Amino acid sequence: MTDIKRIDTRDDLVALANTLGVRRDWHEPDEQGVTAAVHGGSFDNAGFWGEVEYAEWIGQYGLFRADQGIEMWVTLYQEGKPVAEINLATLFAFATGYEGE
Repeated sequence: MTDIKRIDTRDDLVALANTLGVRRDWHEPDEQGVTAAVHGGSFDNAGFWGEVEYAEWIGQYGLFRADQGIEMWVTLYQEGKPVAEINLATLFAFATGYEGE
């Protein structure tokens, strides 16, 4: 697996946007080859999310529990390659003013 950036703060997200070259409003990110996919099953941000954590959950709890219990996250891709992950509930928190810790 490639080294995927984990976005934990709003500043991380702003830096990623600059790196990806997307517009400030993220309008038409496909112009920079940026796409996204949502994974997971629990809409929460307690800290159990991302591809690495998901694989660990599969090994520990099995696929069904991992699919249901792991928190929802967004993987961002550029030109088809994964570049970053962000917890979906945290993304909503950023949209309402949370800066991250």
